[in-house]
Amino acid sequence: MIIRVRSFELFRVIGSLLLLLLTMTPIYGQLADDFEDGDFTIGTVWSGNDGLFTVVDQGGNLALRSNSPGVANYYLSTPSTLASDARWEWFIDLRFATSGANYVDTYLMSDNADLSAVQNGWFVRMGGTSDLVELYKRVSGTNTLIIASPPGIINSSTSNPFKIRVERSAANDWTLFFDDGNTGTFASAGPVSDATMSSCSHFGIYVVQSSAASPINNHFFDDFVAGNIPVDFTAPVLLSADVISTTIVDLVFDEPLASASVTPTTNYVINNGIAVQSAALNGSTTVRLTLTTPLIGNTTYTVTVNGVEDPTGNACVDQVANFQFVVPVMPVYRDVVINEFMADQSPVVGLPEVEFVELFNTTTDRTFDLAGWKFTDGTSTATLPNYVLGPGQYVLITSAVGSTLFPSVPNRISVTSLPSLNNDGDNLALTAPDNTLIDAVNYTLSWYRDAVKSAGGWTLEQINPYAPCSGAANWIASNAPLGGTPGAINSVFDPTPDTTPPTLVSVQVQSATELVLVFNEAMNAGSLVAGGYSITPLLAVANASAVVGTDNRVLLTLSSSIVMGTVYTLSVIGVTDCTGNLIATGNSGSFALPEPIAAGDLVINEVLYDPVSTGSDFVELYNRSQKTLSLANLQLANETNGAIASNHVITADAVLLLPGEYILLTANVSDIAARYPQSHVDRFLEMSMPSYNNGNGSVVLLDAASAVLDLFRYDDNLHFTLVNKPEGYSLERIDPDRPTSDNTNWQTASDVAGRATPGFRNSQYSATASPSGEMTIEPAIFSPDNDGFEDVLTVVYHFDQAGFVGTLSAFDVAGREVRKLMENQLLGVDGAISWDGILDDGSKGRMGPYIMLFEVFDLSGNTERYRKTVTLAHRLD
Repeated sequence: MIIRVRSFELFRVIGSLLLLLLTMTPIYGQLADDFEDGDFTIGTVWSGNDGLFTVVDQGGNLALRSNSPGVANYYLSTPSTLASDARWEWFIDLRFATSGANYVDTYLMSDNADLSAVQNGWFVRMGGTSDLVELYKRVSGTNTLIIASPPGIINSSTSNPFKIRVERSAANDWTLFFDDGNTGTFASAGPVSDATMSSCSHFGIYVVQSSAASPINNHFFDDFVAGNIPVDFTAPVLLSADVISTTIVDLVFDEPLASASVTPTTNYVINNGIAVQSAALNGSTTVRLTLTTPLIGNTTYTVTVNGVEDPTGNACVDQVANFQFVVPVMPVYRDVVINEFMADQSPVVGLPEVEFVELFNTTTDRTFDLAGWKFTDGTSTATLPNYVLGPGQYVLITSAVGSTLFPSVPNRISVTSLPSLNNDGDNLALTAPDNTLIDAVNYTLSWYRDAVKSAGGWTLEQINPYAPCSGAANWIASNAPLGGTPGAINSVFDPTPDTTPPTLVSVQVQSATELVLVFNEAMNAGSLVAGGYSITPLLAVANASAVVGTDNRVLLTLSSSIVMGTVYTLSVIGVTDCTGNLIATGNSGSFALPEPIAAGDLVINEVLYDPVSTGSDFVELYNRSQKTLSLANLQLANETNGAIASNHVITADAVLLLPGEYILLTANVSDIAARYPQSHVDRFLEMSMPSYNNGNGSVVLLDAASAVLDLFRYDDNLHFTLVNKPEGYSLERIDPDRPTSDNTNWQTASDVAGRATPGFRNSQYSATASPSGEMTIEPAIFSPDNDGFEDVLTVVYHFDQAGFVGTLSAFDVAGREVRKLMENQLLGVDGAISWDGILDDGSKGRMGPYIMLFEVFDLSGNTERYRKTVTLAHRLD
């Protein structure tokens, strides 16, 4: 039988078969693999040295990773015929220092699936001896460099994340794009025209790995995408016009340009009669204009651009930019100031979570081009780009990513490496291209003057940017609802001139013939040199010089040496602050030659370890000796797992403590002063503190050689029992001459005194009286109501010989033992123990008389019993 099929049916069958074949055939011109399927053999199929690669989890994102245990050259490839009108893009992170023996070649086009045997192809090399990104072509086994990034951009030994993109247009123009840090912003190199190789078979990665340990398992790849260049319907946008010289202007566009459309000078019109002599590409996105007539200084011009095209033929229309040729002016100190900055951006209050710095031009008649200026924190430096800052104008400086977060601030510039601002303080400086210092800010946490704001989310703002110098007194946390005022006038702005005279803060002994005087604000250096300094008993001052690197210190050289054991008084006249305010009469300070410190000379006297909310801890020290002591290089520490840890140097300066003086140590002077208005701030010293846990912990005082001078193990149980919550209360030492380890020698600071006595005598201070017999009690009437007046009684004992064992108890009028203060403890010849009126059951003793019974015995069988009556009184409300 012959079956006849109509022609149209035959065509339908053949068409269906062809469609089926097409759907079953891989389209090797397209590529997309993010490895979220967990391997590299399903979907996009990779082959090669399969065992030397693996897919791993990178924080919830799967990625391809190398898996070679040592020296090897190895690869993976996948079929790809993409060769023209093409875009290749991928992520790569080499977590080691690249070199000529450790790099990666990513083959965009290869004539061989085996990437170790490629004869013809195109590839991007990451690494190599110059640590850069390079595009090569390979013809008959020979490599030729086509395009390269700036050298040294692959510069980390731990992580080098990059997004790479390469485009080859239908006209064979190659452009290399690289996003250093995977920030979302690409830089570009090229284009370069090259028609070599019009077909290929594979795409892949080729790893060259040495025997070094650092590259092992440290090559990461992800998000491979290859396909045709997306169709572009958007014309180039003119971003800026930058003046290079009086006759050269660079126009910067947002995308690569077609070179043929750039050269017609009729595409550019500049007002004020400025004609364009020539135009040429200067990089893929920049047009360099050469002018026939020089620009006039400090004049604003407008350039209008038409007809400039991108490679797909989109032509711009009426793109406009303003520019100005700034006549170079040599800036002087504080012509431009660091006016505001965000050092601690978390937690967010209202501004973007990113660090930034604001500059302000304080002049009324000078314009500055910031190109080449530098901003530094001493460890890293950012070089500022071209930006014209006019009189009275602000500019915001942030990172490239940070700049995108401030769309409402037009006056902003981005830098590639903004120095990281330390949360707790840093030394910032702004310099001109010739390294002339323009401004400097050396801030600490205390500058915020607000414990909540210093914890993050708020900027530090300068109060008066016109002040001739600026220290802590001219800065404060922002009052703006958003947490700052980036690019605008500060919320705390107050141009009122400083009329407050400076004061002498301290006199430090550097040596037997050198003193350093510290003032409370920035001083006029000339006045420090010419000032009047008198010392009694008489010591003549031979020379005075401002201390280099500071603005509030003067070094005095004496004609003769300080005599050990003599306390001197120094008076200052005739010096002024940098504003010109003359120091008032009566500014004086005492000093003496410091003596070697020993355990027991300087004691821990008061501790705040559980501050309110975000407040700061403090530790107060007291000089109980008859020596003059120096705090230089002494340390505070804590105990961790029974070992001394977290050592922090109190100060490197020779800060003196005369006999009987106090010094309070804290990380935030302003916070303590604000929370405890009764504070003696002149006895405060700011330092980086160890951490002191709430509840219990240890405060350790060490000398310069880390030998223990004093140690206090605190605990909430040492607080007055009726204080339900010790938060915000300090623990005070009752008697500095009793042992630190005597728990009865500590009591909660009184409510009447304000819950702490920072920098002055403790509210619970009670000197232990010399015993008039073998047992003495002071006071006989006590009132444990935490008002700071006779809150505890102290039992003092004295024996003619050692070796007694004692038990001390309190009995009520019914003869019942209500508190056992000591039981069978070995006693010294002298000692003391205190009672705060709390009974053994934790309740407060009732008002009335109590019998204190002190029973002692020795091993020879000698026994003694001492009884004294005391009275526990209550406040009558």
